[in-house]
Amino acid sequence: MRRRSSQRCSNPRPLCLRFLRKANLSDCSPSTMATGLFIRLEARQTKGQAKETPSRATSGYELWQETIDGAMSDARWHGYDCDIQRAVNQFNKHLSRTAGYRALDWRLIKAMVWTESGGPNSRAWRDNPIQIGNPGDPGLSALFSGREGGELIIPPELRNRLTIGTVKMSPQMNISAGIACLLMRHASYSFTTVQDEQGNKTYDVLVKAGDTLEKIAKSNGTTVGTIRKCSTGALVLRPGQSLRYRKASIQKVIARWASANTNSIASLYNVGDPAYAKKLTYCLPVMQKASQLADKSSGYQAKAADIMSCFLVPNTEIKADGKKPRRQNDDRAF
Repeated sequence: MRRRSSQRCSNPRPLCLRFLRKANLSDCSPSTMATGLFIRLEARQTKGQAKETPSRATSGYELWQETIDGAMSDARWHGYDCDIQRAVNQFNKHLSRTAGYRALDWRLIKAMVWTESGGPNSRAWRDNPIQIGNPGDPGLSALFSGREGGELIIPPELRNRLTIGTVKMSPQMNISAGIACLLMRHASYSFTTVQDEQGNKTYDVLVKAGDTLEKIAKSNGTTVGTIRKCSTGALVLRPGQSLRYRKASIQKVIARWASANTNSIASLYNVGDPAYAKKLTYCLPVMQKASQLADKSSGYQAKAADIMSCFLVPNTEIKADGKKPRRQNDDRAF
């Protein structure tokens, strides 16, 4: 029997790539790869200590719970974390200037992605993880209709990039659209007079025969209320009369916010799943446990650097004397 060499193989790249493909991690980010590798390594070390417990699920919800529990041993479930946090931060920064807004917790969005998609083994996870824009879903068309407040919710830096096309093609844009739709549903709107950016500058206009306040306001970029506020004698109009006004318009604004929680999300975003709030609530502690496991693996940083260095090793190494090193057997099992 050939003795297995204890030396490190001269070219470990094929070995690592084969293991990553076997672990379904080859398409993940480097940080996710490292986390996933250690989750797999820990599982291999404990293999044989306990037999796999067969599923005891007796209902569809219990089967779903078992699927979600897989997030504690599969790093791919956390692959969208950075994208979700980045998007939520954009919306929080944009909407923080509106009255009564409370910063959205990014973990609620992560729970929605888990619940909507069913996890990284599903096609939905790869294509439209938050499921906005599906056939029969009114959320996406409402967001871009210009009638329900979506234009006030979407941050300026996303307005040119967030379209119906990109939402259906990019999972990151799909998540951003889902966040926008969710927040749009949690906002209440009203119409009010909004002063122009140069609100302190006043203008004068002469009344002509047949003029009305509405006609004057429309032709001069202001509102009836603003004219009456600036001109005390504007109750009765006479030809030749001088009226003073400021530039203003009546605009739709966000008046107040409803608090976002698992129940409100289930009521305002979900379509057709009576267990939606219950599922979101179940996801949150699973995330916390998975985070604790990730913290536990922080002591493996040196090992992570060593394993990920496999991707920086060239296919052929040259010794200092110019000779190729003897190639070790790298086809052994990992």
